[in-house]
Amino acid sequence: MTADVAKTGMTFLPAGGSRTARAPRRPGVLAERIAASVRWLAEMPRRRAVLDELGRLSDHELADIGLTRADLPRVFDPAFVAGRNFARRAGC
Repeated sequence: MTADVAKTGMTFLPAGGSRTARAPRRPGVLAERIAASVRWLAEMPRRRAVLDELGRLSDHELADIGLTRADLPRVFDPAFVAGRNFARRAGC
């Protein structure tokens, strides 16, 4: 028996042996978006506190951690964080 035939010709049944058993359903796209929105709202106070604290730092203190005032609104942007970490590792 070839691998293709074995792959398509064999089926694995659940423990009970019934073909009518269904796999657990994955939440829909709408449910995922709602959950992401709830997480975003739940994290908002923490993000606001971090931005307020960073805003109270002087320009010199911000420069010490590799940020400028213009960077503050993007601190939580994953692409910005990845690029900044890459530049740090490269020694820029």
